[in-house]
Amino acid sequence: MMARLDSQQAFEQHLQRDTAQRYVAQFAGCWLQSCFQPIFYRSGGVFGHEALLRVHDAAGDSVRPDHFFASLPLLQQIDADRLARVIHIRNFAASAEPGCLTLNLLPLTVVHEAGYGGNYALMLQRLQQLGIDNGRVILEVVEYEVEEGDGALSAALGAAAAAGFGIAVDDFGAMASGHGRVRALRPDIIKIDRSLLLDYMQGDNGQLAAVLQLGWEVGSRMLVEGIETEAQYRAMCGLGVELYQGFYLGRPGFLPVRREL
Repeated sequence: MMARLDSQQAFEQHLQRDTAQRYVAQFAGCWLQSCFQPIFYRSGGVFGHEALLRVHDAAGDSVRPDHFFASLPLLQQIDADRLARVIHIRNFAASAEPGCLTLNLLPLTVVHEAGYGGNYALMLQRLQQLGIDNGRVILEVVEYEVEEGDGALSAALGAAAAAGFGIAVDDFGAMASGHGRVRALRPDIIKIDRSLLLDYMQGDNGQLAAVLQLGWEVGSRMLVEGIETEAQYRAMCGLGVELYQGFYLGRPGFLPVRREL
């Protein structure tokens, strides 16, 4: 049985540097890498970057992250999720990029860690060591369901919010990311799934209008994902959406290493 990742030393055993001196991790026979996609304000300024996981098997072939997680037992899913955050944070710190860092978070990880204190002490300590203010870090709850329900998820995220982290709901409109989750979590940011953008561009504006109204009601900032054309960008600007992400504005890529950790 693989040992649990419950200390900095345990995490370090899985970490290496690639030829560009970026942090990578080896876990369950696969290699984990960080990519980052920029997020922009409507004005064009950079709000921050979303950390995205890239997975390759021992032969070097790409593996979809959702397939990778689905192949693991529950506790290994949680550890892989935490390990991904470790390399993302280190690579972001090494890049010396300004702005926010958004980190994807499996709902099951949030609820599981809440049962063991959920105080994020190790993460907070490491952020301080790396010179990243925890107020710059936004935890994105991805669209998967959690058996315990969104009420338990909301309670579990209380510790993260109390520690000063921002909270985002990812892919609103997909799977479990809907009105109920937003009302339960009252996130700082709602990330609107690309499917709602495409519906709007095809003349079905009801769902997107409802999301914008919901964001206003709960006090969330709105971010639209999947912007791939100028027309889409201009349409969302016309609705007053604050934050933007997509290939038209910036593709995922590696960040340069600008400082030694």
